[in-house]
Amino acid sequence: MPELPEVETLCRQLNAILPGKKVLAVEILDPLLGERKGDELIGRKIEAVCRRGKCIRMEMGKMGRFSDRSAEGRQGKIEKIPKDKGFTAELHLRMTGRLLWQAGGTSLPRYTRLVITFSNGKLLLIDPRRFATFRARSHANALPPLADPLEGLSARRLAKIAAMRRLPVKSFLMDQRFIAGIGNIYACEILHHACIDPRRPSGDLSADEWRKVEEAAALILPRAVACRGTTVSDWCDLFGMNGENQEHLEVYSRNDETCRRCGGKIGYMKLSGRGTWFCPACQK
Repeated sequence: MPELPEVETLCRQLNAILPGKKVLAVEILDPLLGERKGDELIGRKIEAVCRRGKCIRMEMGKMGRFSDRSAEGRQGKIEKIPKDKGFTAELHLRMTGRLLWQAGGTSLPRYTRLVITFSNGKLLLIDPRRFATFRARSHANALPPLADPLEGLSARRLAKIAAMRRLPVKSFLMDQRFIAGIGNIYACEILHHACIDPRRPSGDLSADEWRKVEEAAALILPRAVACRGTTVSDWCDLFGMNGENQEHLEVYSRNDETCRRCGGKIGYMKLSGRGTWFCPACQK
């Protein structure tokens, strides 16, 4: 599943090519995505691409009262399209979704579920397992912002939210109600860097330990973004290139290998149904 650094990578790449470009067509090729969700987007220009947790948001401007979306009414008269407050196209890649930019007229890859056409190319949503979601949301119904780990985790805030909770600290970091965007890879890596056992109840961590979590996230997440994400299975960026952060992984997918910090053996277990890698020797 693409996590915060992977989604941030896509947003930054999209921001380099889409602002100012108009949506020419929206083709929904999978009925699970809905049939008419893209209609309100046609003719709008992209203003910016941003991220909300793991969700990609393409912010689009308003349509004028007279636009290329005007239509003939029953009496043959041109109907006015009322002003609106703009729209946002929201994409969540879920488990196996990925985005691909197609600048030429090549055929669509297998499992393409959505095609958004711009003057300079096409944005494809590819998803073998069909879990990805897409919706168009009016700015009038915009969601409130979420605390973003890439802008820094607050040790004090984490300690306050976690107080009295018995939820394992790794599961706490991955709970999107509390922290938006951190998934399995980076939860494992953050806790290893902070020397904290992922099984420990989150409410038992001291203020000093939460500061270590804050510091670990401040190192690991921006570095992963700079590396365009982590490719350990099938992650590719917008242009089909692998990420490079796998070269920096200390524990994830390294079971039975040597811990580079203490020389112990990396362990593996299932925690809350998710594969978890850690060093039993130096994570306490």
